[in-house]
Amino acid sequence: MQLHLPVLLVAALAAAAPADALPAAEDTPGGGLTATNLESLVLDDMEDISDWYNGSRDETTLAASTEHVRAGQRALCFANLVDHTKGETNYPVGWPRTGKDLKGDLPTDWTAWDFFECWIYATTTRAALPKSPVGVGFYHSGHKRSTHVRLDQVAKDEWVHIVIPTDDLMAPEDVQRIQFNISESDYQHGDRVDFYIDQVALTRYIEPSVAELRPTRKVLFANDRSLLVQYKLAGRRGLSETKVELSAGHGEQTIAVESAPASRQGELVLPILRPLPVGESWVRLGLRDADQRLLDQQQVPVRVITGPFDEEVQP
Repeated sequence: MQLHLPVLLVAALAAAAPADALPAAEDTPGGGLTATNLESLVLDDMEDISDWYNGSRDETTLAASTEHVRAGQRALCFANLVDHTKGETNYPVGWPRTGKDLKGDLPTDWTAWDFFECWIYATTTRAALPKSPVGVGFYHSGHKRSTHVRLDQVAKDEWVHIVIPTDDLMAPEDVQRIQFNISESDYQHGDRVDFYIDQVALTRYIEPSVAELRPTRKVLFANDRSLLVQYKLAGRRGLSETKVELSAGHGEQTIAVESAPASRQGELVLPILRPLPVGESWVRLGLRDADQRLLDQQQVPVRVITGPFDEEVQP
């Protein structure tokens, strides 16, 4: 297993520093939703595919191929010649598949990780892939306990990055096997379709980050004295020691601040004891660790208007 930073750059969220909370030198946020804040555990780099099984030898061949490679020297080629007459006796139009059991030092408890990731390149004799060209399954302990994800985004003749949140799995604490498969019912008899699979990994944010910030109202009256804000965070590491700091203000002036322990998804009421000026203001969510270091933040605009009983407040 290898632990390193992945190469894919995830889109960064816009950030702005809170005006009143800490000195300016301490108000530079961390990595946020960027590649520099990600680390990965490679489950298989596909240089050696001897531990991948072939579940449909009549229609499928497996090879460590150099033809299409995302990283390193080889990728797993999961090659299929669709045959609606062969395969399992009771299911001639079946599910060609390949997979591996997680053994040895490969983790089966994925709760400390945010995402399952891999890269897939597809070639086919068809003019285009079907709507659902391939899927991936995650098998848990017990009878018929598995999570299956359709990989509809896989495209012909290009590398596609697959990212699946571990929260989407039935039992992320117990993943015993990974398996890729096609459904022959999605293909015509005689179709050829090959999938090159590389860089199978688990990834996670090194520090918690703001994934979403959503005030329940984006237009406020000047006499409003509270605002409910919903948020989502990414990253599990250090989350129990992290606080969310919600604030609102106008220009460089911070007018209202509230803080609370962080959770992966939550909401927070911001008391507005001093009125916000009429015009464009902002709402900001910051994350701070136990040492009050700013980990990440996101800001969204809100508009303040005069209500029927308001006295207009100047900036």
